[in-house]
Amino acid sequence: MIKGVIFDIDGTLLDSMPLWNHLGERYLQKLGFTEEETEGLSQRISTMPFAEGIHYIKKEYSLDIAEERIREQLQEMIAGAYRDEIALKAGAKEYLQFLKERGIPCILATAGDASLATAALKRLKVWEEFQGLLLCEDFKTSKQEAKIYFFAMERLSLSRPEEVLVCEDVLHAVKSAKQAGFQVCGILDEANREDWEKIQKMADLTAKDFYELVCYS
Repeated sequence: MIKGVIFDIDGTLLDSMPLWNHLGERYLQKLGFTEEETEGLSQRISTMPFAEGIHYIKKEYSLDIAEERIREQLQEMIAGAYRDEIALKAGAKEYLQFLKERGIPCILATAGDASLATAALKRLKVWEEFQGLLLCEDFKTSKQEAKIYFFAMERLSLSRPEEVLVCEDVLHAVKSAKQAGFQVCGILDEANREDWEKIQKMADLTAKDFYELVCYS
């Protein structure tokens, strides 16, 4: 029996990965470049660190803008999207209500940015459904290991990982939680389609959206 749920945020609870995956294109199109001119950019910079991607965009598109200013403009776009645009994954609010009605506590665990996530979740009126937000950075860890899930479990006053469900969208996070003994649900996202078959084999259950989880439960 599940006694608590740990949620990842980006790509799991929030439908935010399209923003990150196409940020460069969105930025350039705001500057007046066409879809044809920016086609394929996301694939070309997907493995680059943020600063390297900025340098590539400036050079490739001959931008007469300082790299620091490009960074500021991108950060403004990101903050604005979390503040005003990004939505919950389908069925997320209903699943949170389902858990609340059954007295099952929830908590957030992310490797992302706390201020961005908080702004979106408060706007979407689900922030109060969680007993906290744990950042990998604060615990000097990543989701390549399960440490963050154990801290989250403790925050829920639980001690048995097999009684805690971890909802994730990234293969390495699914793997580390599963190997540590947690129940794991893989959530389909635009960004994990290439790994989806592996996630399906590794996770205890998978869902295309949270409506499916309500049906499973």
